[in-house]
Amino acid sequence: MFSDEDITLVHAVQKQYASLNLKLPTGTFTILAAIALISSDSLSIQPKIIGLATGCKCLPKDKLPLQGEAVHDSHAEVLARRCAIRWLIEEIGRAASGGSHWHSAWITKMADDRYRLKDGVYMIMYISTLPCGDASMRFLATFQDEEMAALKDSAVFPPLAPDVASRGRDNYSLFGVLRTKPGRADSPQTLSLSCSDKIARWNVLGIQGALGSAFFHPIYLKKIIIGEVPLDLHDVVKSDCERAFWGRLQEIDGLSEGYKLSRPEVQFTSVGFIHSRSVQEHSSPAQRSCNESLTWVADAASPHEVLINGLKRGVSPKHRYKTIFWPRLSKVSLFHLYRKTRSIENLPHESITMTYYQAKESMAQYQMAKNCLLGEGQPFSGWIRSGARWESFGTSSDNGQQSTDITN
Repeated sequence: MFSDEDITLVHAVQKQYASLNLKLPTGTFTILAAIALISSDSLSIQPKIIGLATGCKCLPKDKLPLQGEAVHDSHAEVLARRCAIRWLIEEIGRAASGGSHWHSAWITKMADDRYRLKDGVYMIMYISTLPCGDASMRFLATFQDEEMAALKDSAVFPPLAPDVASRGRDNYSLFGVLRTKPGRADSPQTLSLSCSDKIARWNVLGIQGALGSAFFHPIYLKKIIIGEVPLDLHDVVKSDCERAFWGRLQEIDGLSEGYKLSRPEVQFTSVGFIHSRSVQEHSSPAQRSCNESLTWVADAASPHEVLINGLKRGVSPKHRYKTIFWPRLSKVSLFHLYRKTRSIENLPHESITMTYYQAKESMAQYQMAKNCLLGEGQPFSGWIRSGARWESFGTSSDNGQQSTDITN
């Protein structure tokens, strides 16, 4: 049953989005996602939205940045999670700069000097439509026309090995398998896994990510609220979401201390999103996904940015490597924040030459848990990793203007 608390959250997300005044090009739609904190404290009724984003695009394999200056995956769910990571780490800085008289209402420091959410605080994700990948395969099949259904039924794909991800919607009748973005077979190939797969990964490794695990114990979603699912499909779609988000990982074991398989509750909302495909089609039947993405981080000095092709809108190619033009959600920008926060927290000094990849690999507990999920013979062994090739950069703004052409 959809609670008053959930309705309050969805309306708060919609209100925050409207306040940012994003204008979509005519004939386009987008997807909205947000992550919020809820407190069971009766004095804190309003949800705290910590990150919000829109987006439907990701970079092709041959356009991935070598210096971490562009965001690989600009789907709304992925960006919203990166917004949440940034807010969480910045909250540590706010607590440190506020002195002894200021305390975060949301996070608390533990005896081991890492943080967690305060007792009674939990995290919720809102998505304006079903995430791409495993969670939405049957849903999409319900709405395809007879001609497309016949075409897909006649398509023959080679058997999919258990350690291989399916490309987009190929093998569309298979459930529980990893899938890459985008769904369209005629789109350029990417290394980005579907949002269903990424949410499942977060349900094991936590929202905070590898670098965030230097400061936080694993943080898990308690609930995921999804829009645009008709009432008569709630039961089947809920079953698909539960399989996609955690059901296919039931056999995982051996996780590091503090890590677990989280099983967030799946709920649906009838509250529409103004820039969704279904709403926009009423004004213009020829719809395509918007190339731009909006990102918003709560409590930030400059809270929102608009991205296109993973870069800040309006930044010329010759300026993309300059610190002031890094998207706040790019790997290099988050690495810079990580380094700054290590200093604030007086954590052991790292070599100035340590790369982003090396820093992530140094998070032993996180990497052990990750290997239980992605390692050979594990449930997500087919996960495509970007790895050292695209993560061997530091935090200097003078990383070098290397070409992003990696086809050679």
